[in-house]
Amino acid sequence: MELKERKISMIGRHLIRIKVLQTLYAYRKTENPDMKVFTKELEMSMKKSYEQYLVILLLLAELRDYANLRITQIQERQIKDEEAWKRLERFANNRVLAQLADNPDLMSIVANEKLSLENYKTSVKEIYKNIIESEFYDVYIKSDDSYQADKNFVRTLLLNVVAETESLFDSFEESSIFMNDDADNVVSMVEKTVKWFSESSEYGGDILPMFGDAETHDFGFNLFVKAVNMWDEINPYIDKNLKNWIQERVAEMDIIIMQLAVTEIIAYKEIPIPVSLNEYIEIAKWYSTENSGSFINGILYKVIEDLKKDGKIQKIGRGLIIKK
Repeated sequence: MELKERKISMIGRHLIRIKVLQTLYAYRKTENPDMKVFTKELEMSMKKSYEQYLVILLLLAELRDYANLRITQIQERQIKDEEAWKRLERFANNRVLAQLADNPDLMSIVANEKLSLENYKTSVKEIYKNIIESEFYDVYIKSDDSYQADKNFVRTLLLNVVAETESLFDSFEESSIFMNDDADNVVSMVEKTVKWFSESSEYGGDILPMFGDAETHDFGFNLFVKAVNMWDEINPYIDKNLKNWIQERVAEMDIIIMQLAVTEIIAYKEIPIPVSLNEYIEIAKWYSTENSGSFINGILYKVIEDLKKDGKIQKIGRGLIIKK
């Protein structure tokens, strides 16, 4: 199945919802906020997530180059340590990393975005060292020399080393305040990109676009604007169902998550209610308190019942689907 048919993109609606939540939280915490300023920040936040995706792909290609450099350095010494450079050959000859290094789409996008690894050289060396010293690398160099083994190795190093390298993500945050809380999402999309690579493709496969289509791009901005504009309309429903709870005593993030969830349920008639609920309950588990997921689920259930009685929720098409 071609990438265009799947409409897969690096930034999907789940990540967009998180970005909108972060922007809405900042908006609510700002005195006299400017809508234009915050919509620009939302745009920049998503752009930086995509840049992070591209940088990690570029870093993978750089790791292969670094392996080749280390082999050359060892070979050029007066006393050659053949065992040492032989141990690095599988890394240097990894087919998937070679496809990435030669991928014209990746290099074209990186050039257009004016990205480089200049600020990540220390991380490249650290990641390389941790890979070479790992147990999974020993398993890899003893495994069959196959494309699938190469791919499995790259996916493993992504999840076990790259994702755990704090210095890399510290560098991301230093380069931009917008590169935060994206590590898991970005690494996951890089891993999927590698997973879809094929030996039969000269350059491996497609590099994910930032957005699959204009509708996905617009979803975040429209959701943010609607959440701001509908706040006063929705808040009484939430306030009513808090009952013995006082809004000031409820985690502020919980209130914002519920406002955003209800905004989506009302404004997006084609999105099934269970889809919206599941998304925001899952987000609450990561971005609020330990018990926020179950708490928000209980409150939203009652809010939705009240909204239905008042005719505020009108679903159409796919939105009428009961189960996700």
